[in-house]
Amino acid sequence: MTIMYLTFGQKTEYHLQAYLSMLSFRRQTTPQDRIVMVTTTPELYRHARSWADIVTISDDEVGQWKGRHQYMFRVKTMAMRQQVEAHPDDHLLFVDTDTVLYGDLQQMRAILDRGTGLLHRNEGHPSQMKGPSLKMWKTVRGRTYGHVTLGEEHCMWNSGIIGMPRQQMKQIADDTLMLLDGMLDDGVKSFNIEQYAMSVAMQAHVPLAETYDYVAHYWGNKEEWEQMATDVLLRAYMQESGLDDELQAVADSMLHQPPVFVHRSNTARRLRQFVTRLFPDRNHQYVTVRT
Repeated sequence: MTIMYLTFGQKTEYHLQAYLSMLSFRRQTTPQDRIVMVTTTPELYRHARSWADIVTISDDEVGQWKGRHQYMFRVKTMAMRQQVEAHPDDHLLFVDTDTVLYGDLQQMRAILDRGTGLLHRNEGHPSQMKGPSLKMWKTVRGRTYGHVTLGEEHCMWNSGIIGMPRQQMKQIADDTLMLLDGMLDDGVKSFNIEQYAMSVAMQAHVPLAETYDYVAHYWGNKEEWEQMATDVLLRAYMQESGLDDELQAVADSMLHQPPVFVHRSNTARRLRQFVTRLFPDRNHQYVTVRT
């Protein structure tokens, strides 16, 4: 099985998340598995070179992968197609960086072996949602892209984890790109059309199962999980201990403590911003270097 990640850009928090997630999967991989990091910043993954394949892509490639509409999340689909072509005999498991494996990877492999696809969670039909997802649905309902006509049977799944069985993964990747480009051509502006395109393509080819019982996807509480990732990596560095040992300690104690979602009040956020504007930081002083 190919377990793949994608990172581009310089924001440190994304790479911290990726390390934590990669290590959590590494603890359960077999010699037949490979962990692949597709990235524009390979220098940040030198520590992982002994146990992960680091695939370098350029900023120009990222720009090309965004396509004619320069849609950022199209890069994800293109990176998956690259790995499908590179490892056609493996199941493909795409993993968002803000995830941690806490369940049994072998059970996930068994689901893929049966020809069932994996997505993180069924979020329901976009017609029952609000905001951008509902607006997207009103634009695309009943439209046909290739061999797929969008209808009531096509639910929106969270795509923080995407597992494609080897037999169908090329068709799924190709159909995702077809659906995505078609919706972009039709003027759909929603940020999550990549997620919907993947959901529809998966449903067109395979039965689906959730990974919610195997993987923590903490998109709704990144602050606490990022702090935990920072603590793990800093302690490993300062103590010169193995990262596997540090991660095991976290898995045994802290890993199940931070919630994966926290509702944070918009009113509280606006009040903090208001107070910051009223009382900005002042009197900045800097070290003066004398030569």
